[in-house]
Amino acid sequence: MRETRARIVDLLRRRGPLTVEDLARALHVTRTAVIGHLAALQADGFVTRRGLRPGIRRPAVLYGLTPAADALFPKAYEEFAALVLADLKRRSPGHLRRLLRRIADAWIARDLPRVAPLRGRERLTRATEILAERGFMPTLERTRTGYVLREHNCPLMRLAVDHVEVCDMVHRWLEALVGAQLIRVRCLRQGDPYSAYALGPPAEGGRTRRTPARHPGGRPRRAR
Repeated sequence: MRETRARIVDLLRRRGPLTVEDLARALHVTRTAVIGHLAALQADGFVTRRGLRPGIRRPAVLYGLTPAADALFPKAYEEFAALVLADLKRRSPGHLRRLLRRIADAWIARDLPRVAPLRGRERLTRATEILAERGFMPTLERTRTGYVLREHNCPLMRLAVDHVEVCDMVHRWLEALVGAQLIRVRCLRQGDPYSAYALGPPAEGGRTRRTPARHPGGRPRRAR
């Protein structure tokens, strides 16, 4: 975000709804410049009109932040979640596994309707699209024995590093999406440049045939 727009967002966060005149004085810029920046922030969904402030000649429009603008400010979700998982695991490792399994089931219930009617390559493609929406940066490659699904990013890496159960949760969700058993052959958590899963070619029934893929070192790699 451009510096002036970032300063506008910061002012609206600290002071609440402001007028164009308020912002121009605080930023030492022209009203025209403020109007242009507000228009851009409105187009991005971060700013909206918040009513009118009575004036001597005519009311002035007040501008404020939308709920979407909250994403622009620092968050501590990862640290908080990591502490929660660590405490759960320390108190009851079994409870943590059951909790993450329920989360995986919730993800499956959310996303499965989007892939369930599909078959073969079409299902794999739709599953890849869902992964992209969730921030996994996936690619799907056809091989001589089937397919390789790669993830170039893990949105849960901060948690997965300390808790392999998080990897198991994601794996359960992935298998439900593609409708087949996946063999993990590379893993970001273990220092690989990406995570990769091998699966056989799509069958007519929509599931894929398992292929005994192997890691370059010899055995299929499972998260540890």
